[in-house]
Amino acid sequence: MRFGSLARFSVVGLMWGISYFWIKIVFQGLNSAQFSFFRILVGAVAMLGVLLFSGTRLPRRPKVWGQLVLIAFLANALPVLLVELVDDALGADAGMVSVFNASVPLCVVVLYLVRRRTGRLPLTLLAGLLVGFAGVLVLYAPWNAGAQWLSAAAAVNAVAALAYGWSMLLMEKLMRPVAEAGQDMHPVVLATSQAVIGVGWAAINMPGGGFDRAPQFSLAVVGALLVLGVLNTGLVYMCFAWLIRDEGAARASSVLYVVPVVLTLGMVVLENYQLSGREVTGMAVIALGVVLARLPQRTPATDTPPARPPAEPASMPTAR
Repeated sequence: MRFGSLARFSVVGLMWGISYFWIKIVFQGLNSAQFSFFRILVGAVAMLGVLLFSGTRLPRRPKVWGQLVLIAFLANALPVLLVELVDDALGADAGMVSVFNASVPLCVVVLYLVRRRTGRLPLTLLAGLLVGFAGVLVLYAPWNAGAQWLSAAAAVNAVAALAYGWSMLLMEKLMRPVAEAGQDMHPVVLATSQAVIGVGWAAINMPGGGFDRAPQFSLAVVGALLVLGVLNTGLVYMCFAWLIRDEGAARASSVLYVVPVVLTLGMVVLENYQLSGREVTGMAVIALGVVLARLPQRTPATDTPPARPPAEPASMPTAR
């Protein structure tokens, strides 16, 4: 495993894992619709700056933009739309929601196998994803949710997980050499395009609750919004796209198992949360699963893009 991939994997897991604490600060002055809009707006402005600095440009072909719009719809707009349509979606059990979020890697594998019936995923990768998911089950004990597993909220989260998985496979496809006039789409371009499109989706959602009250922009709220917009929505998403390009969607998705571990440890450090033995065991199992999923393979996996030169182009910024 190259150092660059490991660094990007660590940054994505860390920043997405601690985003919960920044979001709590933002919600002191903004509601959910306002937060979604301003976060993606800040991220889009930041990524346009990175794109300008790198000397690259946005895609030109309408077909490519159509694919980018579909990715943004699956990853950003559809989950929000489903939450608006289902009244009790926001009240779903936190453990159940976390389990569905962590099921995205398995959704990627299922969709991958459906799309490529002749493909073969490494056994260590499959084992790692299954072990990691088992660790999430131990960490959150979702069986305590009881009848909520048969609720509309559970269905919403299941559809959202599948949508996220599908969006990752589409990202992998777009960053192959055939995507844009024979040239592969760089993660900077993909992240910037998604942020720009995301502003439009968030603006469409604003009338659904963004005007309920005036936003309150305190120093703390603005600071947290900048962290979430510039880093999590912009640069860290670029790192995640980079992982997908270099490792394939299935292996890159294992970073989603790191998120609950970072979140739980963050609660211990920042909120004096007391860990139980079950939670410690769950995190240990998750760590084992991540290690298995990321073991180097002797032969390239069929979902892994063609090998690239070890050095990134000089015009591109290195890194969510």
